[in-house]
Amino acid sequence: MTLYLYVLQNQWLVMALLCGVALVLATALVYQALWLPRGTEKKSEAIKVRGPASFLAWLRSFMPWVIILLFMACIAFTLFEISYNAGIPPNW
Repeated sequence: MTLYLYVLQNQWLVMALLCGVALVLATALVYQALWLPRGTEKKSEAIKVRGPASFLAWLRSFMPWVIILLFMACIAFTLFEISYNAGIPPNW
C-alpha cells in the first residue's frame, strides 16, 4: 500500500507535519533535563512502586511536574474528545 498524497492540494498538511517534526526535534535538543548526568537514575531506582502515591513519587523523581501536567491535560482532552465525538455519528 502506497501513500498517495496530492502535495499541492495538501501542502498545509505537509507543512504542519514538517513543522511538528522540527518542533519535536528542537524541544529534544533544547530541553536540558535530557542532557543532565545520569545521577538521577540511581535516585529513581531507590523508590519502590507499591501504589498510586509511590508511583507519583517515582515519576516525580526524574520527570518535571510541567511535563506530568502536560500528559494529564492531553489524556483529559483525549477522553473528552472521544466522549464528545461518540455522540455525533459520522454523516457518510
